[in-house]
Order: sequence, then C-alpha cells, then structure tokens
Amino acid sequence: MNAESEDMERQAEAGDIEAQLALARVHEAGGKAALARGWYARAAKQGNIAALRGLAVNLLTKTPIVERDGVNMIRSAAHKGDAEAAYICGMLAAQDHRLEDRWKIACECLGHAAERGWEPALEQLSFLERIGVRENPDVLTKALPTRSVSETPRISVIENFASKEICEWLIARARPRIGRAMVYDRNIGGGRVEEARNNYSVAFDIAQSDIILMLIRARIAGSAEVSPEGLEATAILNYLPGQQFEPHFDFLDSAVPGYTDDLRSNGQRVATFLLYLNEEFDGGETEFPELGWRYKGRTGDALLFWNVDGSELPDRRTLHAGLPPTSGEKWLLSQWLRKRPAAAMRL
Repeated sequence: MNAESEDMERQAEAGDIEAQLALARVHEAGGKAALARGWYARAAKQGNIAALRGLAVNLLTKTPIVERDGVNMIRSAAHKGDAEAAYICGMLAAQDHRLEDRWKIACECLGHAAERGWEPALEQLSFLERIGVRENPDVLTKALPTRSVSETPRISVIENFASKEICEWLIARARPRIGRAMVYDRNIGGGRVEEARNNYSVAFDIAQSDIILMLIRARIAGSAEVSPEGLEATAILNYLPGQQFEPHFDFLDSAVPGYTDDLRSNGQRVATFLLYLNEEFDGGETEFPELGWRYKGRTGDALLFWNVDGSELPDRRTLHAGLPPTSGEKWLLSQWLRKRPAAAMRL
C-alpha cells in the first residue's frame, strides 16, 4: 500500500465520509467487493446517500448477492432524492416480468431520474421519443417468429429483430466500456484471458443497463420462449480485423471442475442468442464447423441456437466460432439463456 492509500485509509478510519466512499470505489475497481461493501456500509450509516446507493448496487451485482437488502436500499436512496438510484429502480422494475405495468413504472422511474438531472435517463427518454415508442415502449418486447435453418441441432434465424437505430444505440452504449473479452476458466470458474479469444467485450449488469436493452432482453426471452429469469447479463462484442473467437461450446460441461458450482447454482446454458448490430465489415461470420455452415446477419438480424439436445444434454454439434473480420469492425449483442434451478437468483 502506497502513502496515498495509507493516508486515505487513515482518514476513512477516522470517519471521513469522502475517504470512505473513495476507498470503497478503489476496492470495488480492484475486484475486492467485500471490502468495498464494508466501507460503503460505514459511510451509509452516517447518512450519505451516495454510499447507500453504492452499497445497494454492490449487494445487487457483486457476489454474494443479497437481493432483498439491495432492492430495499436502492429504493430508500431513490426516496431520499438520489437520481441514479431512481434510475436503477427503473431497471429493477423493467426486469421484473411479474410486475404489472412494469414498462410504465420503469419509464416513470426514468422520469424521476431525468427530473433530478440524471443524464442517462434524459437520453433514454429522448431516444424512445425519437423512435416513436415513448408512450408504448412495450411494443419493442413483442416476440418475433423464428425461421428454422437446422432441426438437429436447433438453429433459427430472426430477420429484422431490431431496428438500425436500436443497433446503433447499443454500439454507442458499449463503446466507452469495451475491454478484452474473456473465456470461462475450466479449472476455477469465472473468466480469464486466452489467445483463443482475442476480441473485445462488455457486459451490462442491472446498474449499467438501460431501458432499451431491457426491452430487447424481453423480446429475446419471448422469441426464444424461455423464462426472462434465464437471461444472463447481456454482452456486446466487438471484433477488429484479425480478431476471433476460436471454435468452442457455450454449454457448461458437468465433467469440468470449474463448471460444477455454476451449474448447481445457475443451471445449464441451454441456448445462445446473437444479434448482429452492423454489417460494415468483410468476413466475420459465425461458423458451425461440424455442420459445414456459416451465418452473417444483416444489421438487426438475429441467430438463435440451442446448446443442448432434446434431452437437455450438451450437444457437441453446436461447436461454433466467431471468425475474424478481414476488414471493418464487427459488433454483436450476445445473450446466453439458462435453464435456472428453482432457487436461483434473478439478478
């Protein structure tokens, strides 16, 4: 620990709220969620609303997730006037498929955040107005018919799943946060960097999401005919020329030690949904080498394939690869779909 960090910790220990907040954020950025949680809690006990919101987000997005406490705290921060907390309440409402009028409630929360000057809420409401769905956003959740291209394994295409404007919005949301993509660690679970996958990626948790992405997620669940609770965090992928994801499977093999706990807690990754966000590139197809088939969607087209067979066992014919663009850059939305155990968390 350097002198600056030691000084910050001394100030935090002495009760300096700003130092406690800063230390919480440093620990969170360094992957030390438990330490961050403790400092957020100490600042929140002193009545700091930003700390209360930070603690709520930590509880909702970092393991171990404590959903009930996180939801109660984010609601409390919103009631106390925090604009970002009101915004996150909107995202919580949007993902709750059991909530009547959830899209109306979500937009009302965005409205409260916008009134308090939260810029992302202002931008999203303006975008919904621009594409003509501000008063009826759930039109974007309507399930769309799929066109089968393979019965075994099950692979379908959905043309015009999303508009060009929505695709451009998603790219713009991802671009500032994009980083090196990871693969699933076969030994200990979690992610790690490997040369087999050298493209870029960014995932959106509940606090980083937006109303447009939430609407698209609802359409994905409806079109795939799966429970919305089965959707993992959505990712946006970016491939520059020469970048690729070598042939791999998306299912989790129960014989691999690093997958065991994940399967027990979260269930099998039964399907994969890919939304093609642009087409200004050469090459870059999604390839299924066992089938001798490649696919490259136009802007807004989608590909849905099932990683398990009719008995819900891993289907090794779903081996697939993200081929490298030869020119231009490729953008995709990637959504994994789980069959959740009954007791699995939703966030």
